[in-house]
Amino acid sequence: MPIISNANHDFSNLSVSDDSSLDRIFTEIPETETIKGAYYKRAQFIRRPEDLVSVDHTLLAVINVGGNRYTFPWSTLEQFPLTRLGRLCGCQSPEEIASVCDDYDEAHKEFFFDRSPSAFRVILNFLAAGKLRLLREMCVLSLHDELTYWGVEMTYMERCCKRKMYTRIEEVHELERREEERRQRNAMQHVPVEVTRYQKVMNWLRDMVENPQSGLPGKIFACLSVIMVAVTVISLCISTMPDLREEEGR
Repeated sequence: MPIISNANHDFSNLSVSDDSSLDRIFTEIPETETIKGAYYKRAQFIRRPEDLVSVDHTLLAVINVGGNRYTFPWSTLEQFPLTRLGRLCGCQSPEEIASVCDDYDEAHKEFFFDRSPSAFRVILNFLAAGKLRLLREMCVLSLHDELTYWGVEMTYMERCCKRKMYTRIEEVHELERREEERRQRNAMQHVPVEVTRYQKVMNWLRDMVENPQSGLPGKIFACLSVIMVAVTVISLCISTMPDLREEEGR
C-alpha cells in the first residue's frame, strides 16, 4: 500500500509564476492521508551510544546525520526507492555505499551523512509520517537544498507549506534575473574604447605629474617641483629682511 497517493503526478507542465498553475497544484492534487501513530514507529532517535548494541542491523539501518543517530527499518527505506536513503537498500559494495553517503563505519554498520541535523528533522518526519512540513525556524531556500540532496520531491509537501516554498523560490529567481539584467546593462555601458595616440600621451603626462612613482620622468618632475617651491619660499623670506627693505626704499 503506497504511502503517498500523489507521488506519480506530473508537474512538468505547471508554472510557478502562473496563478492558474498554482491553483492546479494546490486544488487538483488530492491530499495525502496520514495514519497517526503507526508511521511514527518507523524512525527512532538514538540518545545513548550503548543503545546501538541491541540494534538488529538486518532489520534496521543506523543513520548518522551530523552526529545524531537514527534507526530506520529497511522496509521503510524500501518504500522510498528514489530518495537518497532508499538507495542504500540496493548498495552491495563499499563503492556503491560511498556514492550515496559521506562515510560508512563497517564495524558498527553506521552510515554517516555530513548534513545539518536540524534540517534532517524534516526528512525524519517525512519518512515517519509520509508528509513534508516546513519548520518555522528554518529557511525555505535551505530546506529546498536539503530536499534536493535527500532526493525528496516537493510534491509530498502539505499544500500550505508548498505554496509558501514555491512563492519564495519564485521571488529569489526574480531577484536573480533582475540582478543579471543589471550586470548586463552595466557591462554594455562600460565597453572599452580604443585608445588613441593622443590619449596615450595625455595619460603619460597625467601619471608623470600626479604619480612620482610612475617612472623616471615622474621623479624628475617631482624634484623640480620641490626645488621651485623651496626657491620661492627662500626668496619670500629674504624679501622680508629690514636691510633689503631700506635698500629698496632708497
